[in-house]
Amino acid sequence: MLGATNAVPWRIMVKRLLLTTLLLLAALTALAAPPELKGKPANDDTTFNEPPAPPQNPKAEKIVNASLLVCGEEMTVKHLGMQHKLPANMVGTLVRTDSKRTSCQGQFVSIVSQGGDHYFGMPWFLDEQEKLPTIEEKLKDFTWKAMQTPFEVKINHTRTRDGLYPVQLFQQYEVGKVPLEGEVDPEGKFFFMGHFTSLDADAGEERLKAFAPYVAKAPTEGAQAPKVTIIEFSDFECPSCKTASTYLDPILKKYPGDVRYVRYDLPLLMMHPWAFSAAVAGRAVYHQKPEAFWEYKKQIYANQDKLTTFTIDDFARNFAQDHELDIKKYDADLASPETRTDILNGVGAAFANNILGTPTYVVNGRLVDAGNGGTGLEKYVAKLLGAKVAAK
Repeated sequence: MLGATNAVPWRIMVKRLLLTTLLLLAALTALAAPPELKGKPANDDTTFNEPPAPPQNPKAEKIVNASLLVCGEEMTVKHLGMQHKLPANMVGTLVRTDSKRTSCQGQFVSIVSQGGDHYFGMPWFLDEQEKLPTIEEKLKDFTWKAMQTPFEVKINHTRTRDGLYPVQLFQQYEVGKVPLEGEVDPEGKFFFMGHFTSLDADAGEERLKAFAPYVAKAPTEGAQAPKVTIIEFSDFECPSCKTASTYLDPILKKYPGDVRYVRYDLPLLMMHPWAFSAAVAGRAVYHQKPEAFWEYKKQIYANQDKLTTFTIDDFARNFAQDHELDIKKYDADLASPETRTDILNGVGAAFANNILGTPTYVVNGRLVDAGNGGTGLEKYVAKLLGAKVAAK
């Protein structure tokens, strides 16, 4: 759980545990849990009285509805009050979703500020760090306890209109740093991963704006002037991504002039040791021969079970040679700090915008559950295009 109510601990939204930083969330929710739940397992059936939700701001409700996943099956949404007291200028509501589909289960916090802004995400409650003297020390202690890895912390002490300090956390990996953006209150009691946005903002447009710098450089195919754009957040070493790797094929074939597909690299750096190398090599292929990238993607997934940290570089290089790429340029792209940094920054941007699993699909700015065999994705695209989907 998020430490916002006396509820059963939060269940991860997806089977395919994502992002190295999602492991951090699993730890931080335990740290933030109220005393009654300390040490209780995720499947514990203990229930407690849950505080009622405060009156809902209609604009905030609209943002929440647009921010939640479009589920392939029935999904219930429950609003509850928060146990933690937020800064005096904020009102918060816990939003809990439940469904037979595990990918549609989750908890988030919706917060409205007096400044006219809104936050939707998963804040960290720095209760155990209360006695530490600085915000930097609190965040470093919190992340160390959650992840057992050091984080670099940079705080801009110029307050936002909501009275918060902008923050950048940098998690160091062997391949580079992943930046995670957020905001913290001046007393260091709450860290909000991501950012507050205007209550008048469009949730889908804000999400697409955050991804735009990375989408612009990502492998793309399909319509040049699309009515529907599908962004797939994927990892080359992820077994679920292999299963889902053909979901877009029938959609692109059926709607060649209406749908564009963007493959957004989201390598899970701690869980999948060769995923980042595969992503960088894929970009090097795409830079020279965009059409060859899609064959590269197929070959990676076809050989996923055989590939290792020790073989991925040779496999990708052999692919480049077999497809007559300029190897000198290919090697230069592999070594490019710009490409590597772009992928790492994209990981941080995804996490800060509630992308919690691979594969995840964002369709015209909306999170969409792919459903069994990709049927949910097909139905949602057909709905946007006013088309019919044949029953499988």
